[in-house]
Order: sequence, then structure tokens, then C-alpha cells
Amino acid sequence: MFHSAKIRQVLVLGMLVGICASGCIKPTIQFVPTTLSMRRSLAIPDVYPLGSTVRAHYHQMETNGEAVDFVINRNEFIGSTAELNSSGLDHVLEIAARARRDPFPIIVERSENNSDPELDQHRRQMVAWILTEKGVQNAVSRTVVSQAYDPGMNGSPAEDAYYRFISNGNNGNSIGGGGGTGGGGFGGGI
Repeated sequence: MFHSAKIRQVLVLGMLVGICASGCIKPTIQFVPTTLSMRRSLAIPDVYPLGSTVRAHYHQMETNGEAVDFVINRNEFIGSTAELNSSGLDHVLEIAARARRDPFPIIVERSENNSDPELDQHRRQMVAWILTEKGVQNAVSRTVVSQAYDPGMNGSPAEDAYYRFISNGNNGNSIGGGGGTGGGGFGGGI
């Protein structure tokens, strides 16, 4: 009986220690009052890495600039014909080199006020034929007649912009060396 009583005491003591270990003995936690300014917020911070908020905008501007490279303007043709001048032919060859990797449509600028759609289609066919000859597989489907992304300026607004650019093009310095806004070099101006 002594032996079984000892085993019973050990078992009961072990159960009591197990119960107390899981529920009776609790670590002491000290409560330290804090203010809101002392607590760390777990919310997403309002401060983003430098440049991350404008990155998408700059990327879109860069993509739009790349797309403008695929516009063949009216002034790249000889007069009212479908024949390309030398700068127009160079431009079409540059487009052919980039067209395999860039997905932009190839735009032939339509005639002013869409006045000659037959000429516009003839120009489109000529550009598509040159691109096909240079190895652009889908040149016929990618080449379209449309207005340019930036229609540009004509007449007196263009002349005004030109003279405004020439007179204010160098941070206020005059181009002619001494007339009006400064004496050339750095720092002159109004």
C-alpha cells in the first residue's frame, strides 16, 4: 500500500503542478501609461519613398514621347504627293528599325482639315510598303491616317512662339550679344 500511495501522491502532485503551470502561475505585467504620441502607429505611413508618387506620371510622359516618334508629319512629304523627302525617308527608316520592339501605331498625319483623303490613303500605302520592305511584318495594319498627337501651330501663333523662343531661349540672355536683356554669358536678364 505504501508503494501505491506514493505513486498516487506523485500523480496528484504532477497533475496539480501541470494545472497550476497552465493556469495558476501568471507572469506579472506592469502597466505603463503612455500617451498617443508615444505609441507607434501600425498604419501604412503617409511618407512614401522619394519620387514614387510621380514615377507613373513620368513613365506615361516618356511613353507618350516615344509614341510621337512614330508620327510621320505632312512636311515630310514632297508637296502634295505621296513621295517622302529626305528627312521623311530617314524618319520612316528609323521607325522601321524600332517598329519590331515598340508597339505604337504608325501614324501618317492627315491633310489639313481632312481636305484630301485620297492623298492621305496613298501616303499611308507608300509608308506601309516601305516598312514592309524593311521587314516590319504588320506594317499594313499598324499604319493609319490620323491627326498627329500634337497638331502644331500655323500662322501668326507659330511666328509669335518662334520669336518668343528666340528672345527668351537662353534664360533671359540675348542671343545677339548685347541687345535688350543682357550682355550674353551667364547671369544677364531682366
